Amino acid sequence: MARVLLVDDDAAALDLRKVILEREGHLISMASEPDSARALFAETRPECVVLDLRLPDAEDGLALIREFRAAAPDVRIIVLAGWTLDLEGTPEAQMVNLVLAKPIRTATLVEALKSEPGRA
Repeated sequence: MARVLLVDDDAAALDLRKVILEREGHLISMASEPDSARALFAETRPECVVLDLRLPDAEDGLALIREFRAAAPDVRIIVLAGWTLDLEGTPEAQMVNLVLAKPIRTATLVEALKSEPGRA
């Protein structure tokens, strides 16, 4: 069981992931925009962040990766990306543990949370 922060601007995706991950025993917090993600990160101190890279402002996903990694070097960061090239070659690519291509199968995300932490 882990404390997980889900960050995605797609409300339906957030709700679905929350239900499934709670069934797996995880404690879930959800944010649909960067400011609430920052507040929840500070409040809940998650062990893992599942972050949609493409938020309304394209820079927000990358900024959150930098901020979360700086605030908590041991937090696992799993990025969901429609285009993995969005992250490729950026300094933030070295700051994430895992990148999963969207659309993401729920079973893939569940397995990713069960896997051993570590840098991808």
